[in-house]
Amino acid sequence: MNNFSPNATAVEGDNTARAWLDTFASVLSKRDIPSLVSLFLETGWLRDNLVFTWTHRSLCGHDPITKYLSSTLPNTRITNVQLEETVQVSFSSERNILEAAFTFETPNAYGRGMIMLQPAGNEWKALVVYMTLVDIKGHEERGSESGLYENHTKTWNEVLQERQAAIEKDPHVIILGAAQSGLNVGARFRQMDIPTLLIEQSDRVGDVWRNRYPSLTLHTPNTHHSMLYTRPATNAPKFTPRDKVATMLEQYAYNQDLVIWTRSTIAPYPTYDPESKRWTVKVIRNSKEIILHPFHIILGIGTLGKPYVPSLPGRELFSGESLHATNFKHPSLYAGKKTIVVGACQTSADICQDLATHGVASVMMVQRSSTVVASAEYIQKNNLDVLWPMHTDPLVGDFQAAAMPFGLFKLMSIAGSSKRVADQKEMLEGLLNAGLNVNEGPEGVGQFFLVFQRLGGADNGTADLIIQGKVKIKQGTEPAAFTSNGLTFKDGSTLDADVVIFATGYEPIKNTVHEIFGEDIANTVTPVWGLDEEGESIRGYKPSGHPGLWWAIGEFMSSRYYSKSLALQIKARELGMVGNDISP
Repeated sequence: MNNFSPNATAVEGDNTARAWLDTFASVLSKRDIPSLVSLFLETGWLRDNLVFTWTHRSLCGHDPITKYLSSTLPNTRITNVQLEETVQVSFSSERNILEAAFTFETPNAYGRGMIMLQPAGNEWKALVVYMTLVDIKGHEERGSESGLYENHTKTWNEVLQERQAAIEKDPHVIILGAAQSGLNVGARFRQMDIPTLLIEQSDRVGDVWRNRYPSLTLHTPNTHHSMLYTRPATNAPKFTPRDKVATMLEQYAYNQDLVIWTRSTIAPYPTYDPESKRWTVKVIRNSKEIILHPFHIILGIGTLGKPYVPSLPGRELFSGESLHATNFKHPSLYAGKKTIVVGACQTSADICQDLATHGVASVMMVQRSSTVVASAEYIQKNNLDVLWPMHTDPLVGDFQAAAMPFGLFKLMSIAGSSKRVADQKEMLEGLLNAGLNVNEGPEGVGQFFLVFQRLGGADNGTADLIIQGKVKIKQGTEPAAFTSNGLTFKDGSTLDADVVIFATGYEPIKNTVHEIFGEDIANTVTPVWGLDEEGESIRGYKPSGHPGLWWAIGEFMSSRYYSKSLALQIKARELGMVGNDISP
């Protein structure tokens, strides 16, 4: 490796990446763990997605990587490691990182990976090696159909009805929920020949978005929130409004030929037979009970439970209107009224903005503690537009994002805290002067990282209204009780109001799972969102803690990308490549 130059540029990047991968392939083939680990920086990361074990793991540092490979590499044979020619090798002088994609094979599968190299003395060493399976040999994801069936003697409607009837009779998988996560997973499973039935309690696909507050607009670019196998229209809005999202999902379900039962629910409590490895599920559809026996149930019901409203005394005394944010309709309904919005996160910010720009008498945001605030423009420029620029293939950005271990991303986010604060100094100081308590999150991780750790959003204009005084702030306390004309607070103060809107979040999703499956199963498969000690998603797209039960969670990118991982794990169980238990 003495021919490696620590001053490599993008021009010589191909040779640098190819040489490193040749050495990597050689030591892998020999199962020479000490030599393999020596290719990593002391603080380097190995992120494994189904290659060495049938789950997701992230290891940092020589000792953890050595321990992990010592137990897994002897049973893993990796061959044909090649630089991926279709992905351009790139070099970031700002981060001093050389990135390249590669492909490889195992005896049973095809894989793909990415390396992030940094100079260490006279050598290049790995800051990150990401490896993921992409297809099981002989069971590759299928592409498009010809559209002509049985020599053009059978119509498409006949084919569709036959396929739908077969799935409805005996689905291999049931997905609960037909919003973006359930639909992405359903579409992926269809391409992987996994018969799947989606169960949706709403009247129409998309109602989960259609029934939210009217001004809701996604804060990510449309490339980021596109659906699997699709690309946004070149003239589509960059930030998609609520109703367009709802219609997009409904059209997607039709275009992907997904089998969905709307106005349907699962009755408590499904049971699992470890001998047959099947569930017994009672579905209530149009008041009719239907018994099904899937091998797997996917929970695509989101990461949040039912709306949470604090139980405050005196509600019957209040002469005005009180509601949860989920019931907020058009702000013009409150024109001329004094409004209080309890809560200071994303939904509260959006509703306060709506109210302040539609003629209410006053808007008071109640902030109990402190809030992480970042401008949507800043997040776009420095995060989202970097990985998912407009009019590009979103799967490219998905792959690059997946290659970054969350633990490393956290360290980089903490290191960038001072710069984020400096770049947004005017906005943050204006908010502080207006009475809003702002912070950079635990350890200074910032808003973007918190999306993956505990959900979150970015400001899209409310900050200016707060700074201008059009949205007032009551900070450091919370409501204690209703009065006839407003609220009293725990600090002894009072506020008059005609309308009180609780943007107070949601109950834990565990409560919903408990209602469907019972306490024992709910306890094994929750909590569901956040990161574990390795920086991997808790429960999402990997064994949940109960056989045959899985979570499909997160924003659009998560289900778009990790639906493949989930499909591979289920296909591997179907083929007998891995046991159908709760472990990898």
